[in-house]
Amino acid sequence: MTSRFQLVICNLCLALCVGCAASSDAPELGEVSGVVTLDGQSVAQAEVAFTPEQGRPSFATTDENGKYNLRYSAQTDGAVVGTHSVSISTERDQTGGEGDQPLVPAQEERIPKKYNAESELTAQVSAGENTINFELKTE
Repeated sequence: MTSRFQLVICNLCLALCVGCAASSDAPELGEVSGVVTLDGQSVAQAEVAFTPEQGRPSFATTDENGKYNLRYSAQTDGAVVGTHSVSISTERDQTGGEGDQPLVPAQEERIPKKYNAESELTAQVSAGENTINFELKTE
């Protein structure tokens, strides 16, 4: 009986190991962080979007110092390795207000269209850590 139990446990462990070692369908990602400034001033609460040529985009919101850290998904930091078009925006519609949710006030766009609606920004993401700063100008 003991050897049968050991065989079952051994097979279960082997099956779990094989399942864990299976290849993932997730693309190769690089960690991306940086700072967004406009005319030398940090831009707080800006939405930063990196859209790759193929695959899912990554997003971040800048903190009070203009710093951002891209998220590929709710559980995963980073962005797909490769070339991305980049959009940076501060515009936000008023949201929330349901139940105990506070209203998030609307915010006007402070960033020129050439960096969001008609973005000319691009970035190259490599495997590993990437620091990509955006020094935007109003002119």
